[in-house]
Amino acid sequence: MGRLDGKIALVTGGGSGLGKSAAIHMAEEGASIIVSDINLETATETVETINKARQGAAIPVKHNVTNEDDWNNVLALCQNHFSELNILLNNAGISIGGDIESTEFETWKKLQEVDVDSIFWGCKLAIPILRKAKNSSIINISSTVGILGNPLTLGYGTAKAAVRSMTKSIALHCARHKYNIRCNSIHPTFIKTPLLKRFADAVGGDEEKAYDTLRSLIPLGDILEPRDVTYGIIYLASDESKMMTGSELVIDGGLTCGYMPPI
Repeated sequence: MGRLDGKIALVTGGGSGLGKSAAIHMAEEGASIIVSDINLETATETVETINKARQGAAIPVKHNVTNEDDWNNVLALCQNHFSELNILLNNAGISIGGDIESTEFETWKKLQEVDVDSIFWGCKLAIPILRKAKNSSIINISSTVGILGNPLTLGYGTAKAAVRSMTKSIALHCARHKYNIRCNSIHPTFIKTPLLKRFADAVGGDEEKAYDTLRSLIPLGDILEPRDVTYGIIYLASDESKMMTGSELVIDGGLTCGYMPPI
């Protein structure tokens, strides 16, 4: 028996990286999945992987998460194909570095649009559907830089901090109206995904050297595998976390604990 048996989940950004891993893991636990991505080809690849193990367990859809009409179309597909929606995983996002002096305003706006506005639209438009189901869950992917300041990720960190705050407000809204919807955020540190590889390329292209630098910042001494995060997603999506809402699940190897002396 899977931990998500009978549940229907929408996973944004499910074509690669953490979203792909989450979609596959959730399907392994019994959920049926709508895999959405701006790139339909990669979403389809994720679905093919899922359906090899469970025929018909997943469907792909092209989805621009910054577009209200796209959200309405995707949510209509959820209802038409699976009849309901229990889980919304707001995973889609982008990461662009830059400090206060080097960040262009267009970059700032793009980060807010993709990383914040998309979650606003997703939650706003999905809540009327989620509230019709039993024990629904919204999971918003934030980051440790949504908790700690970082001078080199001004726009990204600000966006992820907004996701953290928005999650709490939505959690209280749903509780206040007795919607039976929980809303929590996950705050991972560095994850071995294509996004992190692009970081390595940006700082010189030596992937292992870049990873070693990041490992040195983490008390437990390693960067995350996608599954380290998806186990947290499974927990928040399942009824095991039925009394958890407005919370921050930090998965960071101790990064946000504080300063660890070198000796």
